[in-house]
Amino acid sequence: MPRLKALTTSGAAGRQLLEDTLAALAAEGYTRSGVSEGGEWSALISAGRTGSLFDEKRVTVVEGAELLGPFPDALEPFLEDEGASEVILLVYESAPTKLFAPEIKKKVGFMRAGTTSLAPWERKGWLLTLAKGMNVRLSDDGAAFLAEMLDDPGELRSELDKLGRYAAGEVITGDMVNNLSFDEGKSRMLSFLDAFCTGRTGEIFSCLEHLKKEDSVLPLVTALYNRIRPALYLGLFPERGGDWVRLVLQIKEYPLKMSREALRRYPAQALADLAAGLISLSWKEKTSSAEGWFGFEALLARCMESGGSK
Repeated sequence: MPRLKALTTSGAAGRQLLEDTLAALAAEGYTRSGVSEGGEWSALISAGRTGSLFDEKRVTVVEGAELLGPFPDALEPFLEDEGASEVILLVYESAPTKLFAPEIKKKVGFMRAGTTSLAPWERKGWLLTLAKGMNVRLSDDGAAFLAEMLDDPGELRSELDKLGRYAAGEVITGDMVNNLSFDEGKSRMLSFLDAFCTGRTGEIFSCLEHLKKEDSVLPLVTALYNRIRPALYLGLFPERGGDWVRLVLQIKEYPLKMSREALRRYPAQALADLAAGLISLSWKEKTSSAEGWFGFEALLARCMESGGSK
């Protein structure tokens, strides 16, 4: 029996939603069995019931689904929930919720660009499907946390992308979502570190203005040192390669990737000087010689200035 998904796809964002949904289903093993336009409900549902137990998972796209008219109540028993071997994507130009009776709506996944009308109990499954399509390993509790806190697909996609880059292939847990997505300070710090490594000057200083509201500079000093530390090893032992650095420092792929980005933008000596300056600044912060945010900004400016001459 088929599973119905109704997509409101007006505009460019709507067509992107269709492509994203198809990509997510493909990641689950569904193959596209064809595209039709309009038709009759009885023939459409019947076609979705003809496969045998061992048939492959299929997805059918129905453009111009408005032409089907209201969904007949008599066909409700032939609809299946998530996990069906047949998925029918109904493509509408405008919201089709009035074309389905209240009880039938519970068996239909409604999606539209910029928002989602998935029922709360369906949102977690939708997130897990989205994550698979993005090649991101998202745990059940991680999906539940995101589903509870966010409901805009654009925001969810952005958070999954950010979390996926940070996790670098590891499973995104509920704790990780809580710490990185909903702790503004930690999220801003990660954005600062990525912006520094990739040379995005505007974002560097934008994040820094927010981070300077914190009383102590030490957390950022430690975080930046840890982020560029792999770059020091890559610069000192270029013949050893990234795998050796990752093994020695016990780090994941993403920090190593960002260190390589930093080496493309700043001279190796400038990063070494920055690391030495951060160590000194960290020690001073614990004494009467503390330089605070002024000392940190001075170190940052010297390194960034050297990047222009590389």
